[in-house]
Amino acid sequence: MPSFLTPRLANAFLLAALGIPALTACSTGSGPAHAASAPTSPAARPGPFGPRTLASEPRELGGKPIAVGAGVVLTLPDERSSLVAYDPATGAQRWKSSVRSGYAEQAWPVGSDFIVSWGNQSPEGNDQSTVGDFVARLDGRTGKPVWATRVSEWPSRGSDDISFRPRAGVVLVSGRSRYSWTTALDLETGKARWKQTDSVLTAADFDAGDFGGNYALVYKQFDSYADTGRLMRINPSKGKALWTVALGKAYGTTLYNVRNHIVVSRRGRDGVGSVMFLDGATGKRVSVVHGAVRAHDDNIVVISSETGVAAYDQSGNKRWEVADLVIEKGRRAFSDGKTVYLLTGSEKQGALSLVGLDAASGKQVTSLTHQTEAELLGTVNGFLVAESPYGNEGLIFAGKPEHA
Repeated sequence: MPSFLTPRLANAFLLAALGIPALTACSTGSGPAHAASAPTSPAARPGPFGPRTLASEPRELGGKPIAVGAGVVLTLPDERSSLVAYDPATGAQRWKSSVRSGYAEQAWPVGSDFIVSWGNQSPEGNDQSTVGDFVARLDGRTGKPVWATRVSEWPSRGSDDISFRPRAGVVLVSGRSRYSWTTALDLETGKARWKQTDSVLTAADFDAGDFGGNYALVYKQFDSYADTGRLMRINPSKGKALWTVALGKAYGTTLYNVRNHIVVSRRGRDGVGSVMFLDGATGKRVSVVHGAVRAHDDNIVVISSETGVAAYDQSGNKRWEVADLVIEKGRRAFSDGKTVYLLTGSEKQGALSLVGLDAASGKQVTSLTHQTEAELLGTVNGFLVAESPYGNEGLIFAGKPEHA
Protein backbone atom coordinates (compact mmCIF):
# COMPACT_ATOMS: atom_id res chain seq x y z
CA MET A 1 0.00 0.00 0.00
CA PRO A 2 1.49 3.39 -0.91
CA SER A 3 2.71 5.49 1.98
CA PHE A 4 0.29 8.24 2.95
CA LEU A 5 2.36 10.37 5.29
CA THR A 6 5.85 11.65 4.45
CA PRO A 7 7.94 14.31 6.18
CA ARG A 8 9.24 15.70 2.90
CA LEU A 9 7.06 18.78 2.90
CA ALA A 10 6.94 19.30 6.66
CA ASN A 11 9.32 22.24 6.65
CA ALA A 12 7.60 23.91 3.71
CA PHE A 13 4.37 24.68 5.53
CA LEU A 14 4.10 27.03 8.51
CA LEU A 15 0.91 28.29 10.07
CA ALA A 16 0.81 32.06 10.21
CA ALA A 17 -1.65 34.87 10.07
CA LEU A 18 -1.96 36.73 6.79
CA GLY A 19 -3.09 40.35 6.76
CA ILE A 20 -5.91 40.72 4.24
CA PRO A 21 -6.86 44.24 3.11
CA ALA A 22 -10.15 45.70 4.23
CA LEU A 23 -13.35 44.29 2.76
CA THR A 24 -15.26 46.58 0.44
CA ALA A 25 -19.02 46.10 0.56
CA CYS A 26 -20.87 46.39 -2.73
CA SER A 27 -24.51 47.36 -2.81
CA THR A 28 -26.67 46.28 -5.74
CA GLY A 29 -30.30 46.64 -6.55
CA SER A 30 -30.90 42.91 -6.50
CA GLY A 31 -30.09 42.46 -2.81
CA PRO A 32 -27.78 39.94 -1.15
CA ALA A 33 -26.89 36.62 -2.70
CA HIS A 34 -29.21 33.79 -1.73
CA ALA A 35 -27.84 30.72 0.00
CA ALA A 36 -30.09 28.33 -1.93
CA SER A 37 -28.80 27.22 -5.31
CA ALA A 38 -30.65 26.47 -8.49
CA PRO A 39 -31.11 22.85 -9.59
CA THR A 40 -27.90 21.48 -11.02
CA SER A 41 -26.64 18.23 -12.45
CA PRO A 42 -25.02 15.81 -9.97
CA ALA A 43 -21.61 16.66 -11.43
CA ALA A 44 -22.13 20.35 -10.72
CA ARG A 45 -23.20 20.10 -7.07
CA PRO A 46 -20.53 21.01 -4.53
CA GLY A 47 -19.18 18.19 -2.42
CA PRO A 48 -18.89 18.12 1.39
CA PHE A 49 -17.48 21.40 2.64
CA GLY A 50 -13.80 21.70 3.41
CA PRO A 51 -12.04 22.90 6.58
CA ARG A 52 -12.24 26.48 7.77
CA THR A 53 -9.26 26.10 10.11
CA LEU A 54 -6.17 24.54 8.54
CA ALA A 55 -3.58 22.36 10.24
CA SER A 56 -0.03 23.67 9.93
CA GLU A 57 1.09 20.82 7.66
CA PRO A 58 -0.75 19.06 4.83
CA ARG A 59 -0.53 15.31 4.52
CA GLU A 60 0.94 13.83 1.38
CA LEU A 61 -0.85 11.21 -0.70
CA GLY A 62 0.87 9.09 -3.36
CA GLY A 63 -0.36 9.58 -6.94
CA LYS A 64 -1.64 12.55 -8.90
CA PRO A 65 -5.12 13.55 -7.65
CA ILE A 66 -7.55 13.98 -10.55
CA ALA A 67 -10.98 14.06 -8.88
CA VAL A 68 -12.72 14.07 -5.52
CA GLY A 69 -16.11 12.57 -4.80
CA ALA A 70 -17.89 9.48 -3.47
CA GLY A 71 -15.99 10.01 -0.21
CA VAL A 72 -12.59 9.34 -1.84
CA VAL A 73 -9.70 11.04 -3.59
CA LEU A 74 -9.18 9.53 -7.04
CA THR A 75 -5.52 9.45 -8.10
CA LEU A 76 -3.54 8.53 -11.20
CA PRO A 77 -0.13 6.91 -10.54
CA ASP A 78 2.87 7.81 -12.71
CA GLU A 79 2.50 4.74 -14.94
CA ARG A 80 -1.13 5.78 -15.70
CA SER A 81 -2.20 2.15 -16.11
CA SER A 82 -4.77 2.22 -13.31
CA LEU A 83 -6.72 4.55 -11.03
CA VAL A 84 -6.43 4.34 -7.25
CA ALA A 85 -8.97 5.68 -4.74
CA TYR A 86 -7.91 6.68 -1.22
CA ASP A 87 -9.74 7.57 1.97
CA PRO A 88 -8.83 11.25 2.63
CA ALA A 89 -9.01 10.80 6.41
CA THR A 90 -6.74 7.76 6.81
CA GLY A 91 -4.89 7.42 3.52
CA ALA A 92 -6.06 3.83 3.19
CA GLN A 93 -6.52 2.53 -0.34
CA ARG A 94 -10.21 1.93 -1.04
CA TRP A 95 -9.88 0.35 -4.47
CA LYS A 96 -7.77 0.07 -7.61
CA SER A 97 -9.24 -0.02 -11.11
CA SER A 98 -8.49 -2.56 -13.83
CA VAL A 99 -5.19 -2.18 -15.68
CA ARG A 100 -5.36 -0.44 -19.07
CA SER A 101 -2.77 0.94 -21.48
CA GLY A 102 -3.34 4.44 -20.13
CA TYR A 103 -5.99 6.43 -18.26
CA ALA A 104 -6.77 10.08 -18.97
CA GLU A 105 -5.67 12.73 -16.47
CA GLN A 106 -9.30 13.71 -16.05
CA ALA A 107 -12.31 12.33 -14.19
CA TRP A 108 -15.68 13.68 -13.10
CA PRO A 109 -17.73 12.69 -10.03
CA VAL A 110 -21.36 11.82 -10.76
CA GLY A 111 -23.37 11.02 -7.65
CA SER A 112 -21.45 8.17 -6.00
CA ASP A 113 -19.59 7.24 -9.21
CA PHE A 114 -16.88 8.62 -11.51
CA ILE A 115 -16.80 9.21 -15.27
CA VAL A 116 -13.33 8.30 -16.61
CA SER A 117 -11.59 7.56 -19.90
CA TRP A 118 -8.85 5.18 -20.98
CA GLY A 119 -7.08 3.98 -24.09
CA ASN A 120 -5.97 0.47 -24.99
CA GLN A 121 -3.15 0.03 -27.49
CA SER A 122 -3.36 -3.77 -27.81
CA PRO A 123 -6.24 -6.26 -27.56
CA GLU A 124 -7.02 -8.22 -24.43
CA GLY A 125 -6.34 -11.70 -25.71
CA ASN A 126 -7.81 -11.89 -29.24
CA ASP A 127 -10.61 -9.43 -28.55
CA GLN A 128 -10.07 -6.50 -30.94
CA SER A 129 -13.08 -4.71 -29.48
CA THR A 130 -10.94 -3.81 -26.46
CA VAL A 131 -8.62 -1.65 -28.61
CA GLY A 132 -9.33 2.07 -28.83
CA ASP A 133 -10.50 4.94 -26.63
CA PHE A 134 -13.18 4.31 -24.02
CA VAL A 135 -15.34 6.45 -21.74
CA ALA A 136 -16.70 4.65 -18.70
CA ARG A 137 -18.65 5.06 -15.50
CA LEU A 138 -16.92 3.50 -12.49
CA ASP A 139 -18.66 2.54 -9.26
CA GLY A 140 -17.27 4.93 -6.65
CA ARG A 141 -17.29 2.21 -3.98
CA THR A 142 -15.49 -0.53 -5.92
CA GLY A 143 -13.90 1.01 -9.02
CA LYS A 144 -15.62 -1.53 -11.25
CA PRO A 145 -17.21 -0.32 -14.52
CA VAL A 146 -20.95 0.30 -14.46
CA TRP A 147 -20.62 0.66 -18.23
CA ALA A 148 -17.80 1.28 -20.70
CA THR A 149 -18.30 2.58 -24.25
CA ARG A 150 -15.72 2.60 -27.01
CA VAL A 151 -15.79 6.05 -28.60
CA SER A 152 -12.96 5.48 -31.08
CA GLU A 153 -11.48 2.35 -32.64
CA TRP A 154 -8.10 4.07 -32.88
CA PRO A 155 -6.43 4.87 -29.55
CA SER A 156 -5.52 8.53 -29.26
CA ARG A 157 -1.89 9.58 -29.42
CA GLY A 158 -2.19 12.56 -27.11
CA SER A 159 -3.98 13.39 -23.88
CA ASP A 160 -5.88 16.22 -25.60
CA ASP A 161 -7.44 14.05 -28.31
CA ILE A 162 -10.41 13.02 -26.15
CA SER A 163 -12.32 15.33 -23.80
CA PHE A 164 -15.47 14.44 -21.90
CA ARG A 165 -17.86 15.85 -19.32
CA PRO A 166 -21.19 14.71 -17.79
CA ARG A 167 -24.03 17.07 -18.68
CA ALA A 168 -27.81 16.91 -18.42
CA GLY A 169 -28.18 13.14 -18.22
CA VAL A 170 -25.51 12.45 -20.82
CA VAL A 171 -21.72 12.44 -21.09
CA LEU A 172 -20.58 14.81 -23.83
CA VAL A 173 -17.46 13.40 -25.50
CA SER A 174 -15.38 15.07 -28.20
CA GLY A 175 -12.40 13.87 -30.18
CA ARG A 176 -10.08 15.12 -32.88
CA SER A 177 -7.53 12.39 -33.53
CA ARG A 178 -8.52 11.89 -37.20
CA TYR A 179 -11.46 14.25 -37.57
CA SER A 180 -13.47 16.38 -35.18
CA TRP A 181 -16.57 14.87 -33.65
CA THR A 182 -18.87 15.15 -30.63
CA THR A 183 -21.09 12.41 -29.24
CA ALA A 184 -23.48 12.15 -26.29
CA LEU A 185 -23.54 8.97 -24.18
CA ASP A 186 -26.48 8.18 -21.92
CA LEU A 187 -25.33 8.71 -18.33
CA GLU A 188 -27.11 5.58 -17.04
CA THR A 189 -26.41 3.11 -19.85
CA GLY A 190 -23.46 4.50 -21.82
CA LYS A 191 -25.35 4.13 -25.10
CA ALA A 192 -24.79 6.82 -27.75
CA ARG A 193 -27.75 9.17 -28.27
CA TRP A 194 -26.33 11.25 -31.12
CA LYS A 195 -23.10 12.15 -32.87
CA GLN A 196 -21.96 15.17 -34.88
CA THR A 197 -18.93 15.34 -37.15
CA ASP A 198 -19.01 18.98 -38.28
CA SER A 199 -16.19 20.29 -36.09
CA VAL A 200 -18.39 20.80 -33.04
CA LEU A 201 -16.10 20.45 -30.04
CA THR A 202 -16.42 20.45 -26.30
CA ALA A 203 -13.19 21.47 -24.59
CA ALA A 204 -11.82 19.80 -21.49
CA ASP A 205 -11.61 23.08 -19.58
CA PHE A 206 -15.15 24.20 -20.45
CA ASP A 207 -17.41 24.16 -17.44
CA ALA A 208 -20.76 25.05 -18.99
CA GLY A 209 -23.80 23.87 -17.08
CA ASP A 210 -27.04 22.20 -18.02
CA PHE A 211 -29.57 24.77 -16.65
CA GLY A 212 -31.70 22.46 -14.59
CA GLY A 213 -31.01 19.26 -16.50
CA ASN A 214 -32.32 20.26 -19.93
CA TYR A 215 -29.51 21.78 -21.97
CA ALA A 216 -25.76 21.92 -22.39
CA LEU A 217 -23.30 24.11 -24.25
CA VAL A 218 -20.79 23.31 -26.95
CA TYR A 219 -18.26 25.53 -28.63
CA LYS A 220 -17.66 25.43 -32.38
CA GLN A 221 -14.19 26.72 -33.15
CA PHE A 222 -13.44 28.21 -36.57
CA ASP A 223 -9.96 29.64 -36.06
CA SER A 224 -7.76 27.80 -33.56
CA TYR A 225 -5.00 30.41 -33.85
CA ALA A 226 -7.22 33.32 -32.84
CA ASP A 227 -9.80 31.37 -30.80
CA THR A 228 -12.81 32.57 -32.73
CA GLY A 229 -15.94 30.50 -32.93
CA ARG A 230 -19.59 30.15 -32.00
CA LEU A 231 -21.18 29.32 -28.70
CA MET A 232 -24.26 27.11 -28.99
CA ARG A 233 -26.87 25.99 -26.51
CA ILE A 234 -28.04 22.52 -27.44
CA ASN A 235 -30.40 19.82 -26.28
CA PRO A 236 -27.95 17.03 -25.36
CA SER A 237 -30.49 14.26 -25.91
CA LYS A 238 -31.00 15.30 -29.55
CA GLY A 239 -28.00 17.46 -30.42
CA LYS A 240 -30.28 20.24 -31.67
CA ALA A 241 -29.04 23.84 -31.32
CA LEU A 242 -31.48 26.28 -29.70
CA TRP A 243 -29.40 29.42 -30.19
CA THR A 244 -25.98 30.38 -31.49
CA VAL A 245 -23.77 33.33 -30.48
CA ALA A 246 -20.75 34.40 -32.52
CA LEU A 247 -17.63 35.09 -30.45
CA GLY A 248 -14.99 37.56 -31.58
CA LYS A 249 -11.23 37.13 -31.55
CA ALA A 250 -9.56 36.15 -28.27
CA TYR A 251 -6.59 34.13 -27.06
CA GLY A 252 -8.21 31.74 -24.64
CA THR A 253 -11.88 31.07 -23.86
CA THR A 254 -13.39 29.30 -20.84
CA LEU A 255 -17.09 28.85 -20.10
CA TYR A 256 -18.88 28.58 -16.78
CA ASN A 257 -22.49 28.30 -15.65
CA VAL A 258 -24.03 30.10 -12.69
CA ARG A 259 -27.71 29.29 -12.25
CA ASN A 260 -29.44 30.18 -15.54
CA HIS A 261 -26.65 32.37 -16.91
CA ILE A 262 -23.49 31.66 -18.87
CA VAL A 263 -20.17 33.20 -17.91
CA VAL A 264 -17.61 33.53 -20.71
CA SER A 265 -14.06 34.31 -19.61
CA ARG A 266 -11.80 35.44 -22.47
CA ARG A 267 -8.18 36.57 -22.66
CA GLY A 268 -6.91 39.21 -25.09
CA ARG A 269 -3.60 39.16 -26.94
CA ASP A 270 -2.10 41.50 -24.34
CA GLY A 271 -3.12 39.12 -21.57
CA VAL A 272 -5.90 41.39 -20.31
CA GLY A 273 -9.11 39.48 -19.73
CA SER A 274 -12.82 40.19 -19.81
CA VAL A 275 -15.77 38.25 -18.45
CA MET A 276 -19.14 38.30 -20.21
CA PHE A 277 -22.41 37.32 -18.53
CA LEU A 278 -24.98 35.91 -20.97
CA ASP A 279 -28.63 35.07 -20.44
CA GLY A 280 -28.91 31.28 -20.67
CA ALA A 281 -32.31 31.34 -22.35
CA THR A 282 -31.39 33.66 -25.21
CA GLY A 283 -27.61 34.01 -25.29
CA LYS A 284 -27.93 37.79 -25.00
CA ARG A 285 -25.21 39.72 -23.16
CA VAL A 286 -26.20 40.94 -19.68
CA SER A 287 -22.98 42.57 -18.49
CA VAL A 288 -19.18 42.65 -18.93
CA VAL A 289 -16.52 42.75 -16.20
CA HIS A 290 -12.76 43.16 -16.63
CA GLY A 291 -10.58 40.41 -15.19
CA ALA A 292 -10.40 36.61 -15.22
CA VAL A 293 -12.52 33.95 -13.52
CA ARG A 294 -10.59 32.11 -10.80
CA ALA A 295 -13.36 30.12 -9.09
CA HIS A 296 -17.10 29.56 -9.18
CA ASP A 297 -19.93 27.70 -7.51
CA ASP A 298 -23.71 27.55 -7.93
CA ASN A 299 -24.16 31.15 -6.77
CA ILE A 300 -21.09 33.24 -7.64
CA VAL A 301 -18.05 33.57 -9.86
CA VAL A 302 -14.84 34.90 -8.32
CA ILE A 303 -12.96 37.27 -10.64
CA SER A 304 -9.47 38.66 -10.14
CA SER A 305 -8.18 41.87 -11.68
CA GLU A 306 -5.44 44.42 -11.11
CA THR A 307 -7.53 45.94 -8.30
CA GLY A 308 -8.15 42.77 -6.29
CA VAL A 309 -10.60 39.86 -6.05
CA ALA A 310 -14.38 40.18 -6.28
CA ALA A 311 -17.41 37.91 -6.38
CA TYR A 312 -20.31 38.42 -8.81
CA ASP A 313 -23.72 36.83 -9.05
CA GLN A 314 -25.17 35.25 -12.20
CA SER A 315 -26.12 38.64 -13.67
CA GLY A 316 -22.75 40.27 -13.12
CA ASN A 317 -23.72 42.17 -9.96
CA LYS A 318 -20.82 42.55 -7.53
CA ARG A 319 -21.46 40.89 -4.16
CA TRP A 320 -18.20 41.56 -2.36
CA GLU A 321 -14.63 42.63 -3.04
CA VAL A 322 -11.26 42.24 -1.33
CA ALA A 323 -9.06 45.06 -2.60
CA ASP A 324 -5.35 44.58 -3.39
CA LEU A 325 -5.51 40.80 -2.99
CA VAL A 326 -2.97 39.47 -5.51
CA ILE A 327 -3.45 36.26 -7.50
CA GLU A 328 -0.80 35.44 -10.10
CA LYS A 329 -1.88 34.94 -13.71
CA GLY A 330 -2.91 31.39 -14.50
CA ARG A 331 -3.33 30.35 -10.88
CA ARG A 332 -6.64 28.70 -10.08
CA ALA A 333 -8.84 28.99 -7.02
CA PHE A 334 -11.71 26.81 -5.83
CA SER A 335 -15.10 27.31 -4.18
CA ASP A 336 -17.15 24.54 -2.61
CA GLY A 337 -20.15 26.83 -2.13
CA LYS A 338 -19.21 27.74 1.44
CA THR A 339 -15.55 28.76 1.25
CA VAL A 340 -13.44 30.20 -1.58
CA TYR A 341 -9.91 28.79 -1.36
CA LEU A 342 -7.18 30.64 -3.25
CA LEU A 343 -3.40 31.04 -3.37
CA THR A 344 -2.34 34.63 -2.93
CA GLY A 345 0.90 36.56 -3.17
CA SER A 346 3.83 36.20 -5.54
CA GLU A 347 5.92 33.08 -6.05
CA LYS A 348 8.97 35.24 -6.87
CA GLN A 349 8.66 36.92 -3.49
CA GLY A 350 8.27 33.56 -1.77
CA ALA A 351 5.08 34.71 -0.12
CA LEU A 352 2.38 32.39 -1.42
CA SER A 353 -0.37 31.75 1.10
CA LEU A 354 -3.46 29.56 1.07
CA VAL A 355 -6.40 31.75 2.07
CA GLY A 356 -10.04 30.88 2.66
CA LEU A 357 -12.75 33.51 2.15
CA ASP A 358 -16.39 33.14 3.13
CA ALA A 359 -18.26 32.63 -0.16
CA ALA A 360 -21.23 34.72 0.98
CA SER A 361 -19.38 37.73 2.40
CA GLY A 362 -15.74 37.57 1.29
CA LYS A 363 -14.49 37.71 4.88
CA GLN A 364 -11.30 35.78 5.59
CA VAL A 365 -11.98 32.60 7.56
CA THR A 366 -8.61 30.82 7.36
CA SER A 367 -5.04 31.20 6.12
CA LEU A 368 -1.89 29.10 5.83
CA THR A 369 1.44 30.53 4.76
CA HIS A 370 3.63 28.30 2.56
CA GLN A 371 5.87 28.37 -0.47
CA THR A 372 4.42 25.85 -2.90
CA GLU A 373 2.45 26.03 -6.12
CA ALA A 374 -0.21 23.53 -5.11
CA GLU A 375 -3.15 23.34 -7.52
CA LEU A 376 -6.41 23.35 -5.59
CA LEU A 377 -8.66 20.47 -6.65
CA GLY A 378 -11.72 20.29 -4.40
CA THR A 379 -13.16 19.26 -1.05
CA VAL A 380 -14.37 15.87 0.12
CA ASN A 381 -15.56 14.70 3.56
CA GLY A 382 -14.33 17.89 5.21
CA PHE A 383 -10.85 17.88 3.62
CA LEU A 384 -9.32 20.23 1.06
CA VAL A 385 -7.44 18.36 -1.70
CA ALA A 386 -4.65 19.86 -3.78
CA GLU A 387 -1.85 18.69 -6.06
CA SER A 388 1.72 19.08 -4.85
CA PRO A 389 4.27 20.75 -7.17
CA TYR A 390 6.74 18.01 -6.23
CA GLY A 391 6.08 14.78 -8.10
CA ASN A 392 2.34 15.38 -8.62
CA GLU A 393 1.41 13.87 -5.26
CA GLY A 394 -1.84 14.76 -3.58
CA LEU A 395 -1.94 17.08 -0.59
CA ILE A 396 -4.67 16.68 2.02
CA PHE A 397 -5.42 19.83 4.03
CA ALA A 398 -7.24 18.87 7.22
CA GLY A 399 -8.67 21.08 9.92
CA LYS A 400 -6.84 21.81 13.16
CA PRO A 401 -7.35 18.94 15.65
CA GLU A 402 -8.90 21.28 18.22
CA HIS A 403 -11.47 22.42 15.65
CA ALA A 404 -12.04 19.10 13.87
